Amino acid sequence: MCNDNPIFRSLAMIEEKIHEKLTIENLADSLHISKYHYQRIFREMVGDSVMRYVTRSRLSKAAEELAEKTDMTVLEIALRYGYDSHEGFTRSFRSHMGVTPTEYRRYHSFVTFPATQKERCAMLYSKTTDEMLRELNALIVQAKETADHTRKSKATESGTGYVQYWENIAGRTDAMAEKLGAALRQITAIAQQPDEISARFMIIKAIEDAAFWSHIIAFETGLTISRAQPEHRSAMMPVWEQYNKLAQSAEMKAGKIVQFFQELTELIFQDMRKSAEEQMEQIERKGRAAAKTLMTNPDVPYGYIAEEIMAITDELAAMPIDEITVQVLEDSVFRLDIISFAADADTLRMPAHKELFDGILALKEQIGEAMEFFQNLSEDLAHTEPQICSRPACKKYRDVGYQGNILMFYLKGEIQKLGRARLSEGQQAAFGDICGKLGQAIHLAYHASDDADAVQLRERFQSVYEDMIQQAEGLGGYAEPVRYIAEELKQLAAL
Repeated sequence: MCNDNPIFRSLAMIEEKIHEKLTIENLADSLHISKYHYQRIFREMVGDSVMRYVTRSRLSKAAEELAEKTDMTVLEIALRYGYDSHEGFTRSFRSHMGVTPTEYRRYHSFVTFPATQKERCAMLYSKTTDEMLRELNALIVQAKETADHTRKSKATESGTGYVQYWENIAGRTDAMAEKLGAALRQITAIAQQPDEISARFMIIKAIEDAAFWSHIIAFETGLTISRAQPEHRSAMMPVWEQYNKLAQSAEMKAGKIVQFFQELTELIFQDMRKSAEEQMEQIERKGRAAAKTLMTNPDVPYGYIAEEIMAITDELAAMPIDEITVQVLEDSVFRLDIISFAADADTLRMPAHKELFDGILALKEQIGEAMEFFQNLSEDLAHTEPQICSRPACKKYRDVGYQGNILMFYLKGEIQKLGRARLSEGQQAAFGDICGKLGQAIHLAYHASDDADAVQLRERFQSVYEDMIQQAEGLGGYAEPVRYIAEELKQLAAL
């Protein structure tokens, strides 16, 4: 911010007096301008209201102190930045960050603070970027809290065999949080480099994978509890409830973030299109300037070169931006190379005219810059409207089939664990039929495409569920894992 204008002076004053009481009135008075005029030009230049900017700046500074000054309480930091209470500060901080000050202090190395105004000036930014950061911050902290809760829970005392199991679950949850943290950092990177198309899809995949794995972890946790002795289950249930909440939250936030990404992608495409148009405008300006230089003096016999430069320039200027490709630009450079070859020959005969041809080199360099820009766009995305992560109906059914396969895997595991020692020949045959019917339902899910298939799919899953519950009745104390898998299958039947 090197320009000496009132708003830049105002921003410096806000930074200097961030611990003091700041109002629109005293900030406007310090610049000797009206309150109305100050607010208007502040929003125009900064892109935010005065007091929202002040709040954001205070929270940014407070976040730094939460991370660094561990000897200060949250209340002390709140008071230092103009908040009257712990509750008010927490409310404002969570609204801005997606997590509480206490959670930020504990997990600040895993989450990301929304961009400062200075950073925003250097990147493509929208409110959806902040919203994504808040949602991911909250999910990361929830995952870390769940992992920590698991390690401290009394569930680890429910038999010596469970200590390593719960540590393994907590470790997997930590790993999921770390992957989400990596996705979080990529979101800001994309706002700084909006042409990173492939990174967007990688982030979506990371978030959806986290939602998927949180459900798997919750399912595995519930299944393990169902296998435990009745006296141990009560100690384990709070942990299962935590993982269920995490799974539900991950699914909800993944859906939100996907929608935010759609909005951000549309904004990025608009920006990319604008940048592409600016590149082509630069080419047109330099092309016309190069031709004009050669046509200024009618006594100089370079009209044929000027005409060819104008032909190239006019062709590119007339071409719709959606039809511009790297190949088109390469062809233009090839034609300019031929022109340059002819110009070099003329220069050898008339060295004094060498500067007349400088515009050709400038035009080639400008087209080279445009080629580099277009090379950073994938061919399909450079010429189509953005389509990101909206799943077709058939994909939904395939997901159901995939989940059914997972349940089949666990069901077979339970049958094998029960073995011949606990299953009669009739029960073994019944479970064999159940697996066969479930396999047919899964096959249908993988090939389903319309409402009629969905109705049939629900009926088949419901039938398998009823058969499983019936067989569980005859398993006595070993029934709970089968019932648990059956209940999960019932949820698939409600698709």
